[in-house]
Amino acid sequence: MAQGAPPAMIRNWRRSPTVLKLLVGLHIVNGLSVAAGVAAVAVLAALLFGFAGGQPATFGAIGASISDFPAPLRNKATTLSVGFGLALCATFVVLLVEGRPAILIGALAAISLVAGLISGFGRWALALSMQILIPVVFALSLPATDLAGALRDEALLAGGGIAYIVIALLLTAVTDAGGRRMMASEALREFSTYLRTVSGFYEEGADLHEIYGAVIRQQAALADQLQAARALLLDQPTRTKTRIRLAASIGILLDAFDQLVAAHVELGEIRRTEACKTLMARIRVTLRASAIDLDRLSLDLLSNAEPRLPPDHALASDALLREAERLAKDEGLSEAARAAAAATSERLIAALSHIRRLERALSDDEEASASMRGLDLAAFQPRPSFDLKLLRPHLSPDSPVFRFSVRLALAMTAGAIVTQSLAGLRHGNWVLLTIAVIMRASYGLTRQRRDDRVIGTLLGCLIAAGLIAWTPLGVLVFAQAVALGVTHGFARLRYRVTATGASVMALLSVHLADPSEAVPVLSRLADTLIGAAIAHLFSHVLPRWEFAEAPRLAARLQTDVAAFAKTALDLKAPGQDYRLARKRMIESLAALSDSVSRMGGEPRAVRRGLSELAEMLIAGYVLAANISAARFFARGRRGEADYDIVAGRLEATRDWLIGLLSEAKFAPDLQGPALVTGPPNEALGAEFLRLRKAALALLGAAGTYRQAAAVG
Repeated sequence: MAQGAPPAMIRNWRRSPTVLKLLVGLHIVNGLSVAAGVAAVAVLAALLFGFAGGQPATFGAIGASISDFPAPLRNKATTLSVGFGLALCATFVVLLVEGRPAILIGALAAISLVAGLISGFGRWALALSMQILIPVVFALSLPATDLAGALRDEALLAGGGIAYIVIALLLTAVTDAGGRRMMASEALREFSTYLRTVSGFYEEGADLHEIYGAVIRQQAALADQLQAARALLLDQPTRTKTRIRLAASIGILLDAFDQLVAAHVELGEIRRTEACKTLMARIRVTLRASAIDLDRLSLDLLSNAEPRLPPDHALASDALLREAERLAKDEGLSEAARAAAAATSERLIAALSHIRRLERALSDDEEASASMRGLDLAAFQPRPSFDLKLLRPHLSPDSPVFRFSVRLALAMTAGAIVTQSLAGLRHGNWVLLTIAVIMRASYGLTRQRRDDRVIGTLLGCLIAAGLIAWTPLGVLVFAQAVALGVTHGFARLRYRVTATGASVMALLSVHLADPSEAVPVLSRLADTLIGAAIAHLFSHVLPRWEFAEAPRLAARLQTDVAAFAKTALDLKAPGQDYRLARKRMIESLAALSDSVSRMGGEPRAVRRGLSELAEMLIAGYVLAANISAARFFARGRRGEADYDIVAGRLEATRDWLIGLLSEAKFAPDLQGPALVTGPPNEALGAEFLRLRKAALALLGAAGTYRQAAAVG
């Protein structure tokens, strides 16, 4: 890719990085791969058994594809096989009892309960839940038959699914190298979005609470993206030099993140100082320019094994340094303001230096190897587990997973009864499909998916009606395949797009199966509204509101921040331990951020301590930033005459902080700052005063939240 880029393109990136995220990414390749695999099975089945006779094989291929998301070949083979095996068991039960409505409704309830419980394996297992339910709904559309017919349909389902799995694994092996590069590219772009969001801190007049909220939400999105990247990029990275380079990009991005977060600890002093306004503008421009550069690097990585940053990357950072030097010589500024400007500029430049280091690691094997020296990458790689012991804690009425499972089973049962009374289960599968894809453990997410499903179905019906009315048969077949790719590709990114694609695919499939029949646009809309209404109604059954879960996540944040402080402030701690502690702390912040978002989508009557929880989240972010800043400060004093004094004060601060966070018990009457006075400043040193204040602020915010949640 050329080093230069059209100015208009750069302006578009700056304006809408979301468009780039939607249109360029592994989800597009994944969607097209799934569409190609299903289409191949459908064509083969139609040639062998005729279009109608081959439908079970097509359904099997679609069912097998539901959990086909980017993953290492070995993990994908296991997930697809286990998920489709569960789907076959469920569909066979349905096919055997399809002619007996009462038994069938009971079977649907039991299958739905099991599908819900399987989500207890973790977020990754949500696809397995759908892999059970959606093929069951498809099986309901097949004509009722005897045992021999059920065995034939099940054999076709199995054949179609197995054929798809073979094709999917072959495509994964062929596209593995490109897929890994795309995953690394997406991680770079997610970090570039984080840079853009952080630049809001330095916007004059900006509402800091809003910026903190946006930054923490984007940090949670970055954490999710890095988790997905670890799963794919850290899988046996030593096989090839290319894999080593891509794996190294994850660690270097986190090093840049570390320095960037630490740069915010002086934010208050800089924003209060009028003379620092120009510095703030320079910082803002530098961060946004670096974000654009990272977008460029991410796109270059897609077509170039050794990508390059733009040559003018240093222009904005040079201007930032010049302004920082000017402030350092300004005797009219307070010592605190000069120190804040110097420290902020130094850490920001250090963060940007990691971006340059990232470029080197992606093109230099020695740099990549050096960045991972001493690390056991297996410790960072998430590994899906099917150990049934993981489900044992969820076999309790208090478990959110158990409550969701019961809720899902009741909703599917109600949907089956309604459709049986209206048109029969065979013709009411769209209602059940709507319930299955809308119902989620979180009320807020269920409500969001309800709206997306209704709007997406409406859009899909309009698009399908237009295509059928004005385009020839060849275009319809092509549109059907594209719709399937869109449906799968955007399932995790934009469900409204997925709902639109699913509606187009379903209506085109009906029309292609029998062009003489009228397209059931109105009935699809009606079925969607019925299913959405049932899902919404049952989202209030056995609810597990977020205020019941948030305290556990808040306590986890306290624990993980304490563990992070214990390792980060130990100058002798191994790099492996530090990185693992940092990873857990980031994930805890992301989990609490998700909790705040979910609570915001719940009814007002059950939003207990929402604003207080948000304040605690900000306090946790600030404390983590101060811990990182204290670590960098102490490490930067190595070789200085006062290093031993600074190291001793850091150790005293570390012991005090660990004791504070570990011993303080969260209770409704806790008032953090009033509980602990701490040793005198002389013992800990003025260098770490801000860190101590941040720790006390976290406990104070936590105590305030506990009070609000208890009386809400």
